[in-house]
Formats: sequence, C-alpha cells, structure tokens
Amino acid sequence: MGKTTVKVTPEEMQQLKKLAEIVKNTHLPMSERRIAKTQYESIINYAKNCNRGFISSV
Repeated sequence: MGKTTVKVTPEEMQQLKKLAEIVKNTHLPMSERRIAKTQYESIINYAKNCNRGFISSV
C-alpha cells in the first residue's frame, strides 16, 4: 500500500509540527506525549474527512 498525502491548511501544518515535536521529545511525560499524538491524529482525520480531497502516491 502506498503513502496517502492529506491536504492541510497552513495553520494545521504549524499545529502538526508543534505536536510532532512534543511527541518526539522523550524528556516530556508520556501522558503529555500521548495527548499530543491523539491531537495530531485528530487533525489528520479531520483533514481527511473534509472535502479537500487527498492524493495517493506509490
């Protein structure tokens, strides 16, 4: 299965980058990292379900 690219707004992209940094930071508590991961996934799912479309690449 190929990668799926989801269209996000510039604001969503900024938020995703911030959340990714939190998830990667091993010095933060696991609970905070899990919350950030859930928020990251929520933004991606919201973008997928909006009628912005998506691009599938192999």
